[in-house]
Amino acid sequence: MAVIKHDSAPFEPYARLMTMLGDQLITDKKVAIIELIKNCYDADAKLVSVAFYNIQNIGLNDLPQNELAYVEIKDDGIGMSLDTIKNVWLRPATPNKMTTKRKDNRTRLGRIIQGEKGIGRFAIHKLGTKIELYTRTEGQEEVKLLMNFSDYDPDQSNLFNQQGEYKLLQDVTNDWYVNSPAEVITSGTGTVLRIYLLRENWSTKDFEELYRSIQRMIPPIDNSARQFGIIPIKDFDVFLSVNNKPFVAEEGTSFNDVIERAQYRITGSVSKDGILSFQYKSTNPYREFNRELNLLDRNHLAHHNYSSYAITEFLKREQKLNCGGFDFAFYAFDLDKPDKTILNEDLKRFIKENFVYVLRDGVRVYPYGEKGIDWLSLDKLRATKKAGQFISYNDLTGFVYITQEGNPKLKDSTNRQGLIDIDGAFEAFTSLVTAVTEIFNAEIKIDKLKKNIQTANRLKSTKDKLQQAYISFEKRLLALDDKESLEKAKKFVDAYVGHFSVIQDRMQTVEDLAGLGMAVERSSHDSLRLLSLMKMNLKNVSKKAKKHILKDEELISFIDDMTENIDIVYDDMQMIQPLFKVQRKSIKDISIYESCKKVFRYFRTEINDEISCKIILTGDDLIIRTNAGLILQVLINLVDNAIYWIKSTSTNIERELYIQINSINNTCIIADNGPGVRDDISSMIFQEFVSMKSNGRGLGLYIVQELLGRIDATIELIEDNKYKILPGANFKITFNPNVNQK
Repeated sequence: MAVIKHDSAPFEPYARLMTMLGDQLITDKKVAIIELIKNCYDADAKLVSVAFYNIQNIGLNDLPQNELAYVEIKDDGIGMSLDTIKNVWLRPATPNKMTTKRKDNRTRLGRIIQGEKGIGRFAIHKLGTKIELYTRTEGQEEVKLLMNFSDYDPDQSNLFNQQGEYKLLQDVTNDWYVNSPAEVITSGTGTVLRIYLLRENWSTKDFEELYRSIQRMIPPIDNSARQFGIIPIKDFDVFLSVNNKPFVAEEGTSFNDVIERAQYRITGSVSKDGILSFQYKSTNPYREFNRELNLLDRNHLAHHNYSSYAITEFLKREQKLNCGGFDFAFYAFDLDKPDKTILNEDLKRFIKENFVYVLRDGVRVYPYGEKGIDWLSLDKLRATKKAGQFISYNDLTGFVYITQEGNPKLKDSTNRQGLIDIDGAFEAFTSLVTAVTEIFNAEIKIDKLKKNIQTANRLKSTKDKLQQAYISFEKRLLALDDKESLEKAKKFVDAYVGHFSVIQDRMQTVEDLAGLGMAVERSSHDSLRLLSLMKMNLKNVSKKAKKHILKDEELISFIDDMTENIDIVYDDMQMIQPLFKVQRKSIKDISIYESCKKVFRYFRTEINDEISCKIILTGDDLIIRTNAGLILQVLINLVDNAIYWIKSTSTNIERELYIQINSINNTCIIADNGPGVRDDISSMIFQEFVSMKSNGRGLGLYIVQELLGRIDATIELIEDNKYKILPGANFKITFNPNVNQK
């Protein structure tokens, strides 16, 4: 087809596009104020005043000018020349700041430029319709600019601006003036922006939220973070006033209180390569250390008994780590058992209302940190994955510090509400930050456990004193000659002994049930999986049989599979049967070797050619006269622990699990080549509720120790490397030779 006509045409947007962009690009009125304050920051202002006048007249737009409600934003920055007004300010999306960023990225005062899109001025329209701007730069006269957004959009007309026709953007002009002498800025430099015909009401609550947002633009300085170079510079002040009165939100608690009183804190940095360097500090109990980790190396994490769900998922996605490095300072308190000398109601509320803030070059990135913005999805992860792995969103507060130079792909979204995920950079960033909170949570758990153990030891001490007092009392009774007193006292003694015996029996029952529950939980999971598979296969065979298309070889294969699966379920039921209380009464000679073989079969799914398992006999088999359930429960717990920690390491090394049975020394050692047990928790691992597993109950090793105590056997962690079979965790059980009956 021949071209019969050709020309070109530019876009000719209607003027109302300006008002539409203002509504879409700036989410709310408080964000609009913050954006304008950021412009003052970029202009090297040291002092900014945000003043609201005549707020009682908001909505009364037919009043004289001097009675209209308006907001004035005044700064002492470098100001603008007429040339800047005409060629930069009146040209939205100007590349001026972006070009400056590429050249130097800093203002005259050395500040990192915050804006780059040239759209901050749209915040003005979010606030009001009529604008007066006064500005003065060094060595030049004051410039005045007048704008009325009702000229751009007839839909926003009022009594004095009647609705007219829709105009093209090129047909709407804004009036400017050069004043000499100056009308407003009579000395120095700076900018005064007055916005009239306010579009929304401002309540006391709005002012309180705005005040807090202003205060959080620059965080407090945490002296403990100085060693990592986390030093926000406070060279910028903002004051808020309403109707000529300074406005200060009634909030007695600040971040300085959090920093000073924090029971747990972690400060440090993550490099662009994922190397975490941090300092951890706990005040109750006191503990402080520095550590360096490669977050992307599972073996390195496991070596310190850490696991990170966030990093595991990040590595699965095979993404690039392209977010850049960052610094951080996190704080937490024990809100479950609050120390009321430290944690009052105001501080608890403050922590719950302030999450983790992100600051770029010392200035906040919105909306991170605001109440209800769980940008790390911690509570979602606690609900859907492993609650014990993650600290609660309500328990954590702090700061993450990024820079434009070090994090070029972490850019603001157009509406200034968060960061854009460019090439997966934001996802990588949140994965790393979440991983840091996981490690923080793991250390907090240790200190909470230590505190609980200290409390338990005090209770045990009280119980021991009571027991000693009872023994002393009993001896004194035997020396009494008064028969009547002796009989009365004997009734008390019998009641005490009877009560103590009942408590001990109940504790043993609880321990048995806890151990049984863990075993049944695993067996039922595997059995249900197999039964579900069998049910599905049975339906398929039934359908084919009804259609007369079932082949003989298919039927034989199906029956073979059914037989194999039923055998597996039967073996599992046989395995847990001795764990029931009624079976515990059956005392007989138990082969430790055969028990170990049963336990390895029990964990066949978890082992599944991924772990090299061996039973090493030194001398003959070890025979213990007890009940089968007790020995099986002990071995199940120990092997389950070993498998968990072996699998926490990468598959680059051969995974090993050995059991050495020594009939000469009456010992059984369960050893693995996992990460082992950290020195700082090795003394606690047999205490109840102590666990470094992401969602562990902390009952396994405690129950093992209690069960072995019933047959006068002991268990210990081998810490000296020369006595270890494998480099990971090595647990040695020593049986009483008087219990052995071969």
